Amino acid sequence: MRLGLDTEDKFLIKLNEINEQIQSTFLTEATKMTEKIPVDVMLQDGTAKKQDTCSMEMIKAFYDKIAKKLTNWTLQTTSTTNNEDLRRDFIKMHATVDDYRILLHISTQYHVLLYYKPDYQVMKKQKELADFLTMTEKNEKKLAEKSDQVILKKLKEEGYKDLNPENLFEIFYKDDKIMENITGEIDKQTDGDLNKIYEKKQSLLKELDNFLLEIYQIEPVLIDETRLVSGEEGFVFNLDVERVNDEQSKQFSSDKMSEQTKKNITTRIEELLKTVSYTHLRAHETLRYQE
Repeated sequence: MRLGLDTEDKFLIKLNEINEQIQSTFLTEATKMTEKIPVDVMLQDGTAKKQDTCSMEMIKAFYDKIAKKLTNWTLQTTSTTNNEDLRRDFIKMHATVDDYRILLHISTQYHVLLYYKPDYQVMKKQKELADFLTMTEKNEKKLAEKSDQVILKKLKEEGYKDLNPENLFEIFYKDDKIMENITGEIDKQTDGDLNKIYEKKQSLLKELDNFLLEIYQIEPVLIDETRLVSGEEGFVFNLDVERVNDEQSKQFSSDKMSEQTKKNITTRIEELLKTVSYTHLRAHETLRYQE
């Protein structure tokens, strides 16, 4: 049973009230921790500007402290997912109370934008890369054509005929030895120049990447898991109560719970309320000591 859903069950109504307090407290603290901070950034064309960001380290520290503080709960997973410009930090925990389990899922979903640090070296490296690409463009094309000729020649020597791009991929995938021989022949025929050009290009790109600055954007609202999956920014804070090994019952009811079990479940959830209410102070302290 997802807490927060409409119900006529008196015990669940009581848990819903506590859950509302937890969610409200959590959102208040999470909003404070992700307040916008203006920072200086540089665009690709060298233009400098101010861009709002926030500290995701504070939220991560907050989650870590929640997990450590809830000593009577079991940590299932804590992780970060990265899908292009969309990132998600989350923890999942559970507490077993008699024949019941309380499930906790907390997530932060936010967008990551990339800018350059405002540094003259960025412009210098960009010019160096552009000059290098211009200088090697014609030579790289000639070397690539020569490499293609070497590939076709070597494959024909091996007995392959009527080749097309799909055939080449399949041949190289199935036969590492042919791939190794052809690569060696290409290096020999081109004096390794093609690899040198590639390595130099990658080296310059890596140097530019060192100047990249991640900017975080999040909307400080609570969202459900449907909106989370659809890619919306925000926070998820869900609590579920389920009966262990009860797959047959589709409708959750507290009628069969003993009063002691109800009391124990309530204690666990109130414990979570207390933890969320006070843990943010320690998260702030942790971040301050790391600076």
